[in-house]
Amino acid sequence: MARITDEDLRWLLELLQQEALAEIEVHEGEEEVLLRGTLGLPPAGVAFPPLAPAPPPPAGAGALELTENQIPVLSPMAGVFYVAPSPGAAPFVKVGDHVEHGDTVGLVEAMKLFSEVPAPTSGTVIRFLVQNEETVEADQCLMVIERSRH
Repeated sequence: MARITDEDLRWLLELLQQEALAEIEVHEGEEEVLLRGTLGLPPAGVAFPPLAPAPPPPAGAGALELTENQIPVLSPMAGVFYVAPSPGAAPFVKVGDHVEHGDTVGLVEAMKLFSEVPAPTSGTVIRFLVQNEETVEADQCLMVIERSRH
């Protein structure tokens, strides 16, 4: 069962301030949080230290070298990558599978919302760069498809 953590509350308060929002309401299971802001001013008497910056990407992560026929499949958003529609189900694709442009090749979940990852081209899946249930960033390369030659 998921819970709203202190880190979640800090992040929500920072978001409330940075975006000058009037309020944020969050529901997680049976928990509910309603934060009301003062339109960009820090809440009276509340001072949270800023969250730690995200760790740098692993060495070489941005240095993916592809040929002109190798097309990266990018994550549509930050979240958790899934290779199958549900636990125990067959994966959408495996290395060596042929896909058509627009076929679903994975899912990315963020805050209980699932986004399909479509194939950007027709071709053959030649490698995965992330594992099932791995946390990914927006626009991170998930896999590579070798484009079909027509």
